[in-house]
Amino acid sequence: MRGGKLKEKISAYIDSELAAEEIGPVVESLRHEPNARDDWFLYHLTGDAMRGQPTMDDGFSKGIIERLKTVKIDPSYDPLDDSKV
Repeated sequence: MRGGKLKEKISAYIDSELAAEEIGPVVESLRHEPNARDDWFLYHLTGDAMRGQPTMDDGFSKGIIERLKTVKIDPSYDPLDDSKV
């Protein structure tokens, strides 16, 4: 499973909206793909923040901010264009 589709399925799994037959592949992706685990964490962190629950920061946010400082974004990049995923 790749990119945007996996993110959609992780979100659906967290929201208990994923079909039973799709759960296994998502769980396997979470086990073996660090980016999938990062997405899992971010979705839960975002949900907690939206519900006004206190969040624990183990340095993850600081690490993300540091990584983002070095990212060069292509001005023509369109995050809504799924054809490039």
